[in-house]
Amino acid sequence: MSIKKHQQFKTLSVLESFFYSSIQMFLGLLLHPYRSMQLIVKTKILLPFILYPTLIGLLLCLILKFTPVIFIYNSSFIFSFSYQVALFFCFYWQLMLFYLLLRFARAFLKLYKS
Repeated sequence: MSIKKHQQFKTLSVLESFFYSSIQMFLGLLLHPYRSMQLIVKTKILLPFILYPTLIGLLLCLILKFTPVIFIYNSSFIFSFSYQVALFFCFYWQLMLFYLLLRFARAFLKLYKS
C-alpha cells in the first residue's frame, strides 16, 4: 500500500513540477521574451514552449465555435474588440518569438563555430 502511495506522490510531484515550469516559461516569454528566448535557444529541449502564442490563438478560435460565445461575440462590441485584439497580440507575439529564435540561433551558431 505504501509503494502505491509513493508512486502516486511521485507522479503528482512530476506533474506539479511540469505545470510550474510551464507557467514560469509562459510568464518569462510574456514579460521578458529576449532573456527567455536566449535560454530556450541554449537548451534546445525547451523549443516547444515558443508555440505558446499559437496554442493560445487556437484556443481562442475553438472557444468562438461555441454557440453562446458566438452570440456574445456578435452582440457585444467590447467582447468582439477584446477577442480581435487578443488574436492580433498572439499573432505578433508569435512573430517576435520566431524572430528572436532565428536571431539567437544564428548568433549561437557563430559563437560555437569560432
